[in-house]
Amino acid sequence: MQGESSPQTSLTLLSRIETADDDAWRVFARLYGPLVYAWCRSAGLQPDDVDNVGQEVFRVVVQKIGTFQPGRKRSGAFRSWLWGVTRLQILNHLRSVKRQPVGKGGTDHHLSLQRLEQESQEPENVDGVTSRQLLAQSAIEILQAEFDPRTWQAFWDLAVKGRPAKDIGDELDMTAKAVRQAKFRVTKKLRELLGEDSVGFGRVDVPPISPHN
Repeated sequence: MQGESSPQTSLTLLSRIETADDDAWRVFARLYGPLVYAWCRSAGLQPDDVDNVGQEVFRVVVQKIGTFQPGRKRSGAFRSWLWGVTRLQILNHLRSVKRQPVGKGGTDHHLSLQRLEQESQEPENVDGVTSRQLLAQSAIEILQAEFDPRTWQAFWDLAVKGRPAKDIGDELDMTAKAVRQAKFRVTKKLRELLGEDSVGFGRVDVPPISPHN
């Protein structure tokens, strides 16, 4: 990530946002932005509304980040907090549409509002992709520039595809030990960036994307 400092642990990243660290904010937006926008889409918002509500979510995050309490390393604690912020902004938007003249919102908006008012839990997935998968994909895209292509390919083939280290090494002119070390180095960075959302992190679980994205 040229021009940006290396990502810190998730909690350190949050504390840096609280101090108005521009580099930390850019990393945070790249990491959590796709998830926030996916949540907005899952609520049935139109593209323009997704952008507007997403921006409002991040404005609130800047104001309220100091109220987040991490607790006892509960997996997904910050993600749940962020979902709460996002859900409230989506509800505000849907309610404002509902107050507009008949025909502006329509049945879809009414049903989305009704569903979101009744269901407070974070969506299990969006279009078949879980929140943790979306975060892992974002983290991978953030970190890829930190590693040389061979190290990254070794990590990808071993951690994501689950291929044997020896086969990977034969293709990349590396020993099996070097392949495993490549996986360890990248996975360590992913764990640092994802923080609590890396709890139970074994083989990297991401949607099917290219290692060169």
